Amino acid sequence: MDLDAAILGRRSIRSYGDKKVDDATIKKIIEAGTWAPSACNIQGWKFLVIDEPEIFQSMLKHGAASFLKSVRKAILVLYENTTDNLEYNDYIQSAGACIQNMLLEAYSLGVGTCWVNFLPEKSVLRKILHIPNSYDPIALITLGYIDKPMNEMRRKYTIDDLIAYNRFSFKHYKEKAGVKLHIKRILRKLYLKFPCKKLVMKFLDKHEKKFNN
Repeated sequence: MDLDAAILGRRSIRSYGDKKVDDATIKKIIEAGTWAPSACNIQGWKFLVIDEPEIFQSMLKHGAASFLKSVRKAILVLYENTTDNLEYNDYIQSAGACIQNMLLEAYSLGVGTCWVNFLPEKSVLRKILHIPNSYDPIALITLGYIDKPMNEMRRKYTIDDLIAYNRFSFKHYKEKAGVKLHIKRILRKLYLKFPCKKLVMKFLDKHEKKFNN
């Protein structure tokens, strides 16, 4: 597949058909990720292929995105967190480059994916999946074959809106940090710590994205 076609055609897919993604295809997707750049060429990624329903149920119980209840296969991307560059979190950047490669490769193979960060606390994932402290869960990539037509998705801004030279001088810039943002961050923390998540999950389920975009 042409690279431009993959970049422009890829979508986040949250609804999948019954056909499972086979292990050979998953290995191709992961291998594409390992060719991404990484800080100091550490290549500190690890990949947990998840296909046990009990694990998805445990994630849901501890506050993960509700659409995981219909997911049958996913890849949890981990990255070694023993970096000395915490100022720019280079290990997260390295994992992000890897994940984008994986999404594009999956799309070229006809596999739908969704990059998921609506997950339980990292400490909880470590217990569920026996992840050592030297590795951080970065994101979950859900996998499946597309069972519905994909929506056309336009970009929110033109290229000219997004480029400035030498100084931060964007015309349409608006400061978003404020009281509302801090409240949302606090509520997210409280939700992850809340012991009886079932009481609020029905409410959150109504407001969670379930469409493909």
